[in-house]
Amino acid sequence: MKKLLHVLCFFTLLSFSSHVFAQRFLTEVFSSTTVTSNVIFGQNVQFLTGSPVTVNLKADVYEPVGDTMSARPAIIVLHTGSFIPIFYNGQTTGIKTDSTITEMCRQFARRGYTAIAMDYRLGWNPTALGAAGQDIRTGSLLQAVYRAIQDAKACVRYFRNDANNANTYHINPNEFILGGAGTGGYIALAYATLNNPAQISLPKFLAATSNASYGFTAGQSYINQAIWGDFDGYGGTTGYNIATNTPGVSNAINFAFNMGGALGDSSWLVSGNVPMVCFHVVNDPFAPYADGPVIVPVTGDFVVDVSGSYTIVRRADSLQNNMPFQTNAWTDPFTTRANQVNGGYDGLCPFILPPPPFASGQAGPWEWYDSTTCFQTMMFGLGFTQGHADTVWYNSLGTNPDMSSAKGHAYVDTIMGYLNPRIASAMQLVTGIQNTSQLNSLVNVFPNPASDYFQIGVSDYSNPIQYVNVYDITGRTIYDAKNIKSVSYRVDTKSLDAGVYLLKIGFDKGEVIRKITVN
Repeated sequence: MKKLLHVLCFFTLLSFSSHVFAQRFLTEVFSSTTVTSNVIFGQNVQFLTGSPVTVNLKADVYEPVGDTMSARPAIIVLHTGSFIPIFYNGQTTGIKTDSTITEMCRQFARRGYTAIAMDYRLGWNPTALGAAGQDIRTGSLLQAVYRAIQDAKACVRYFRNDANNANTYHINPNEFILGGAGTGGYIALAYATLNNPAQISLPKFLAATSNASYGFTAGQSYINQAIWGDFDGYGGTTGYNIATNTPGVSNAINFAFNMGGALGDSSWLVSGNVPMVCFHVVNDPFAPYADGPVIVPVTGDFVVDVSGSYTIVRRADSLQNNMPFQTNAWTDPFTTRANQVNGGYDGLCPFILPPPPFASGQAGPWEWYDSTTCFQTMMFGLGFTQGHADTVWYNSLGTNPDMSSAKGHAYVDTIMGYLNPRIASAMQLVTGIQNTSQLNSLVNVFPNPASDYFQIGVSDYSNPIQYVNVYDITGRTIYDAKNIKSVSYRVDTKSLDAGVYLLKIGFDKGEVIRKITVN
């Protein structure tokens, strides 16, 4: 007798929910991408080991193969990592080639964007101890965020300047989107909201002590713009900031998104800020879903109180900043599920996950990594001991215990399904966005529920089925058929456990996703 599959995380199902008919910016209209790696978009001073060192700032640029569009919207994606180099941060993520970042960039490029994965400067002191330790942790982290904002602005200026001249990467200079995962989310949100020195002079951003080593003066902002330069990266003290990264070019953006990050303070968000979409695990132990403390993954110590995704989107909606995408009556399954748990705030997509064993909550379920590569890099590339490498590995699994490529891809697919229609709507990239597919109406799957088999039939003889995939509730592929080229196809279900499955039916001109129940 077949065993009943239990739904551990219903939201994973949405990763394979129905797609709109193939349309640029909404679905993947290109089959492959090309990558230009390590484009140097600027230089600046990094404070990683104490002594300032000038470093090149680099980005990887993803473009669709075969595209004839000469001016695409550009999406810049920032990685996570807690502003400390990968592995040294106690995690297996933290570079622009993290699996999540590269997959998102490829998916954006296949949808017709130019996608850019950028590096930013690292360095702060998360392990400061003693009476002054709290001050050093808070101040040095805020300075790290500030430097990263300057780097992101330098990145926008560089690629906008290129778009206005050689246009090497086929970018529309008037269309830039910025987003990030984890730490990258903090940067994107701050970038979109910070523009007034008063915003970084709130009481919680004032130094409690004077410390010349970190540039702190008691009672003044941790961010001394005379030292570090202004928000755009101009000015500052020689040897502490390089102010010549494509100066004079606008660094305006049109849209921001965040995956598991937070905003330094909700008051930073004001009327007229760009539209924002946020994704967040509700019980994330490091970044609050509403309001609360930032906790250092490396040490578990408190840093500063911030505002998380729930607070951000609620305020953005109340200020009508998200109105450009709220004119649509979204009926897609991503929105339908999000609206059941987001309090009615459009632009907020929460993930409700059970806590893993021995931890308070999950974080970054969209992340995944290869254990062999991680261990080889740590032990043979960086000289870590076996014990140290094991600690890093278990730290990463602590808040993502069922980490896998299938799980990570499932969450990325869900993020894309919720995010891209809102970007396209807010920026008016496409007209007549539809939430149901005209292709969907041509497909019939029967019987459903199925006992021994189900049949797929297509009423359009000019558009035969090309492939069929079946996924279980964890996102694992359990059936994969290619090169079908027929308007009728049968799938045997006798070997499947009873439960709910997701069926992906592929055509030359799009995909249809259906739920199928097996008795």
